[in-house]
Amino acid sequence: MTRINLLPWRDVRRAQRQRDLIIMLVAAALLAVGMMYLVQTEIASRIEFQQQRNEYLRGEIARLKKAAEELAELQKTKNRLIERINVIQKLQASRPGKVRMLDELVRLIPEDIFLTAFNVAGNQVKLNGTARSDLIISEFMRDIKTSNLFGEPVLQIIQTKDVNNVQARVFELTIPLKLEADQGTGGKT
Repeated sequence: MTRINLLPWRDVRRAQRQRDLIIMLVAAALLAVGMMYLVQTEIASRIEFQQQRNEYLRGEIARLKKAAEELAELQKTKNRLIERINVIQKLQASRPGKVRMLDELVRLIPEDIFLTAFNVAGNQVKLNGTARSDLIISEFMRDIKTSNLFGEPVLQIIQTKDVNNVQARVFELTIPLKLEADQGTGGKT
């Protein structure tokens, strides 16, 4: 039997198209929500990954800062040790020079001069003593000046005093040392 459609065919087709449109809109909306969810999870995972990398880098930076501080502390310790070694080497190098200076000074002192005080401060020797006359003191100063270990002597004080009923000259003499310049050649011979 034949079917007779009493409904207008255009209304049916319009309703069918409206249903198809609604289905497509719902599908598109679901697809958009799904894509948004995927994009959101991808962005969240990348942010989390970047935060993990940042945290790792912060940890490494902290470790390197600690290592740099330890290295700086070791460098300070090394510098202090090098300074100590230099001081010890200077002391060892100057030890023979001081002995040579004392030996030379004993050889230069005339018989008529008696030393009452002897002081070494830095690169200067300060001598206090008594002599019979000014001539003996000037001769002593000339001998010191010709020595390789001493510089130009400077007479600080000279006075005449009565010592045991004998006229004597009390003097103070400052003599610069040439030990530093002499060490370079003194260590090689």
